[in-house]
Amino acid sequence: MSKRLIKRNELQVLNRELRFLEDSEVIPAGKSDEIQELYEVERLSFTRTLLYVGSILIGAGILSFIASNWEEIGKSTKFLLILVLFIGSNFAAYRMEKGFPKTSTSLYYLGILIFGAGIFLVEQMFHLGVSLREAFLWWSLGILPVAWVLRDKWILLAAAIFLFFTLTDEPYLNGQMIPYWTLLWIAAIYLLNEKIGFSKATGFVSGVLMLAFLATVISFFIDIDEYSYLFGLTYFVVGVGLTLIKEKIRDIYVVLGYLVHGAAALLLSFEEAWPVDWIYIPFSILYLLFLLFLIKRGSLLSIIILCVMIFRFYLDFSFDFLPKSFVFIIGGLLLLGFGFYFEKQRKKGGGIA
Repeated sequence: MSKRLIKRNELQVLNRELRFLEDSEVIPAGKSDEIQELYEVERLSFTRTLLYVGSILIGAGILSFIASNWEEIGKSTKFLLILVLFIGSNFAAYRMEKGFPKTSTSLYYLGILIFGAGIFLVEQMFHLGVSLREAFLWWSLGILPVAWVLRDKWILLAAAIFLFFTLTDEPYLNGQMIPYWTLLWIAAIYLLNEKIGFSKATGFVSGVLMLAFLATVISFFIDIDEYSYLFGLTYFVVGVGLTLIKEKIRDIYVVLGYLVHGAAALLLSFEEAWPVDWIYIPFSILYLLFLLFLIKRGSLLSIIILCVMIFRFYLDFSFDFLPKSFVFIIGGLLLLGFGFYFEKQRKKGGGIA
């Protein structure tokens, strides 16, 4: 029977739990070794690495050749050259799917690189007036069906990242318009990630996409420079909400929630962020109490955020009243103390979120 491939950190967790079950006499002595033999650490494939790097180098070489001779090639020839390269790489990948799956995948990746570069080159050739971020949008649109057909998590991740570049376009961030249609694309990426085998990286990026879309909505209705506290409070509420419903959502979205409310709270801990300068004090105190509540529930991320908040206030006050040498010494001692406490909590078995 072939062994099940799992990641190294997953195997470490499995081994620890098996030892606990064995020590508790839930399973007989020696059974843990028998179970561990069924698993093997998933290692980076040398063959796959060679093929993927090779496809990238080929794509870069072809595109470099086209770009360097761009002015000397006619428009029809340029377009046909890009089309032939794209169709050729995908046809070769399709033909090799059964016999050489790794090579096939690398050729599909080559086709995706040619497709994306073709978008930029065709835009330059016909002067379509498409912005850089709009080009990334069309790239994302074009490769999402490929991710669906191939059930490839890396292509799906690329589609999500390219869509993020689109949402950072200046008209959206400046509040000139709300890209409502991107909600359909975000939903498609989220659902496809669930369908083809959940990837934490893609899940994290899809969560960031929703936060970026939220930023375009906020920017449309309010002036962020003037009402930055409303911007911060909105994200703070979203982050806290994700944290408190962690039993109902995947862990990666809970981690994102911690990062969001931590970053928002850090922004709101400065008096300049508020219309009334003293509000930051009660807000910061309440937030620190909230972090202590989460730490009591076993959250390691809350310890990190608490350390950041304490260190932020320490630097804010100490630079005004202490010599710089004492600032660095005390700051170092604080960091050592934080590190010791974090390690102590990890040994107790607290969860990251």
